[in-house]
Amino acid sequence: MQNIRHDHILEGILVTLRGSLAACPEVAGSEVMTSTLIANFLHSYAPDKLLTHLGGYGIAAVYEGQHPGPTVMIRCELDGLPVEEADKNQWLVPGANIAHRCGHDGHMAIVAGLAPLLHRTSPSCGRVVLLFQPAEETGAGARAIIDDPNFEKIRPDYAITLHNLPGFPRGHIIYRRGTFASASVGMRVRLLGQASHAAEPEQARSPANAVGQLLAELPRLSRITDNPYCMLTLTHAQLGLMSFGLTPGEATVCATLRAASAASLRTLQREAEQCVRDCAAAERLFAEVEWVQDFPATVNDDALVDTLERVCLDTGIVAIEIPKPFRWSEDFGHFADICPILHFGLGIGEHAPGLHQPDYEFCDDTILVAVSGFYEMVKSLLIGYGNREENTATGT
Repeated sequence: MQNIRHDHILEGILVTLRGSLAACPEVAGSEVMTSTLIANFLHSYAPDKLLTHLGGYGIAAVYEGQHPGPTVMIRCELDGLPVEEADKNQWLVPGANIAHRCGHDGHMAIVAGLAPLLHRTSPSCGRVVLLFQPAEETGAGARAIIDDPNFEKIRPDYAITLHNLPGFPRGHIIYRRGTFASASVGMRVRLLGQASHAAEPEQARSPANAVGQLLAELPRLSRITDNPYCMLTLTHAQLGLMSFGLTPGEATVCATLRAASAASLRTLQREAEQCVRDCAAAERLFAEVEWVQDFPATVNDDALVDTLERVCLDTGIVAIEIPKPFRWSEDFGHFADICPILHFGLGIGEHAPGLHQPDYEFCDDTILVAVSGFYEMVKSLLIGYGNREENTATGT
């Protein structure tokens, strides 16, 4: 463990890779150069199988063990974020307004860091799959991977991932039993009435009053409590066109709904839909509600949490158990339909700028801590399985 965390050669390789990935951010569904860089890196460490174009531009490197056993999948994300303005971030592509403000470049470097270790020492049994997943930011990537016909070739028995966390001590592991990240869904409301000349507003059925009502009423559905909680955040509103001669006939309102559980999210969705129907009916408008970017809750498996706790204790990584789930969402929860999952966090600094903020930057000093944690988790799961099989065979 100490050798990995102080392997300056490996650290230099991964920091360089992270820089290359950060310099070519691509939005969800368009990760062409990113997947090429990852594939080229993995080729240098000779996986037993290398699958490409999974669920889009996803990549999976498979390292086979010496004996049969379970499949442990370690997953990260390929996509960057569209941003509204350029800034001083050294990795922002000039003129492209895309950046890795969520740290996915760091996540990729961490998971790629397992390739040299697995190439040097193959698993004792079972196999390890390093999955580089597209389109996490839109919530579409995990489901696209699972629905891909080639997914059966890498179907896991355990799936593990992490996310870097500003606001927590650098290099500390952050974990939670039960729900780690919240369920969320986007709501797009379209209100349709009748336009008219601005001089004859009485001839129109304008959605203006309904929009004002929705902007006031929808946020009141939020119930912010420790656990569980529900919240609705308005994200966009547009009334007609930018015109001084037209009474508008249509409008759009968008919001994100979040909850600590799937059941709570469904309740919040029903309440939001009823609010929309009531406001539209009062103004004689047609209302259309569309649900997009659906993220399930990410619910950790207790046995995998136990394994993480043991690994941190044995290796000296400081672990912090948090009392309530994060409000942000992750599409990793889809893998819980396939196998037990574990999502944990990696602190990158208590005063580090927050995720998605203009001055966010991943902390390279944490890469080897995370590589070490993943590697020890893999060894623990596969060696533990091998020991159980050996004991069964010998009757002990």
